[in-house]
Amino acid sequence: MSNHNHHAHADHHHIPQDKTVLKTSFMLIASFMIIEFLGGYFFNSLALTADAGHMANDSLSLGLALLALHVADKSPRLEKYLTLINGASLILISVFIIYEAIQRLYHPQPMLSLPMLSIALFGLIINLIVAKLMLTADHHNLNIKAAYFHVLSDLFGSIIAIISGLAAYFLDWYWVDPVASLLLSLLILRSGWQITYTIIQRLKNFHIAYKNITE
Repeated sequence: MSNHNHHAHADHHHIPQDKTVLKTSFMLIASFMIIEFLGGYFFNSLALTADAGHMANDSLSLGLALLALHVADKSPRLEKYLTLINGASLILISVFIIYEAIQRLYHPQPMLSLPMLSIALFGLIINLIVAKLMLTADHHNLNIKAAYFHVLSDLFGSIIAIISGLAAYFLDWYWVDPVASLLLSLLILRSGWQITYTIIQRLKNFHIAYKNITE
């Protein structure tokens, strides 16, 4: 009992710090997501667009984690549904990227690799900063843990975009961009499935416990 109280107190102590970390991370990721999406569109890079989509989901994940901190004590069920939305959106984004990447494999398109590389390198720096910030948050919280996993996945996304840019610039290998995007989409799909499956199990347990109490 004392251990439970101590853990609850520790979680409560973490909340102000967690909110600051999540707000800062959200602003950094959301701002760069817009830059990356525009870069992907104007420089014709699917890898950048895919990474921007992942960053959009990171922003959603961070926003949901922040909202979940506000509602956790008031509505545990709502917190779990927010996590479910988080996981499901990852799955949808990954399916869209897979479709686009397959289309691009059949119809390769040249891209402006040097500007793309600049954006991807800047994205890597942003992701490293956010990942370091997120290390200070409370990872016992599933929403925060999910948000941190998103950021780590996005680090891989930035690296994939850099590899695509280098391959296009030095070797004219434009096929690397859709292949790299496919790899990133599978990474996103895996994390989305893990989060969705975990929270569905928790929701089942929550409803069983609630049913037992009401009976």
